[in-house]
Amino acid sequence: MLGLLSSGSVGVRAYGRSLGLSRVVGMNRRWVQTDAPVVPEPVTWNRFFVLRKQRRLWERLAALPCALLGLGVGGAIFASLPVHPQQTFMGMDPLLLFGGSTLFCGVLGFVIGPSVGRVFYRLGSPQRALALDLKEAEFFRHVKANRSDPMFSSASNPLPDFYGEKINSLAAYRKWLRKQREHERKGT
Repeated sequence: MLGLLSSGSVGVRAYGRSLGLSRVVGMNRRWVQTDAPVVPEPVTWNRFFVLRKQRRLWERLAALPCALLGLGVGGAIFASLPVHPQQTFMGMDPLLLFGGSTLFCGVLGFVIGPSVGRVFYRLGSPQRALALDLKEAEFFRHVKANRSDPMFSSASNPLPDFYGEKINSLAAYRKWLRKQREHERKGT
């Protein structure tokens, strides 16, 4: 049913729209199937904190395999390079330099791992990830509206959790709110 259309075939266009094919794209004049906009189901605050914890778990679990992969790739690359014991590279022993570079590859894999975990989490359940993103934007609007002014900070009155990263439940959110109010009260 999805095929080439001539530019002057009005009847075919009307037929395509009745099938749910609503857009002509590109120079070929192809019909493209477009679904209704995806509206995720609303997420409660308790469910939001559970989903957020699951996403962080995915991110942390992906860090270890990525670190091992980076370590393995770095080790394979630097082990295949020729080493001359009498020559130095930038004043350093080549074995020390290659060993440090291999460890750097492992650390780089560990740093990239959470991003990879987030991608896999999004691929695993795109609806849930979209709902989590919408609720997280709302959560950060709440955090931004209720956090204390950093102008009140000092060495004796440090700013508590500016971005709300440690909030993992409604009770923790209420505690965070109390700390923000206390910070403002001490600063004024």
